[in-house]
Amino acid sequence: MSTQAPAAGLACGDRTSLLKALADKYKEAPRALGLASSGKAVFEVYTSKTGTWTILMTTTTGMTCIMAAGHSWEEAVEIAEGPQA
Repeated sequence: MSTQAPAAGLACGDRTSLLKALADKYKEAPRALGLASSGKAVFEVYTSKTGTWTILMTTTTGMTCIMAAGHSWEEAVEIAEGPQA
């Protein structure tokens, strides 16, 4: 996978290649996504059953970058809610 680094520490490249690498090397699959408030990027969370995770950003220009990655991912079964009225 070739990478370009528009900012220090970011691994960027072809979306298809990055997704293949996440699937092949880490067995990560898409879990969630959201559109940035600017409308100029989509953020995606990929996770594996072993707890690895990666957050990707894809811009409207088509560039995909790994924004963060780690281990020990856990799904929140229930989101805490505030006091009920």
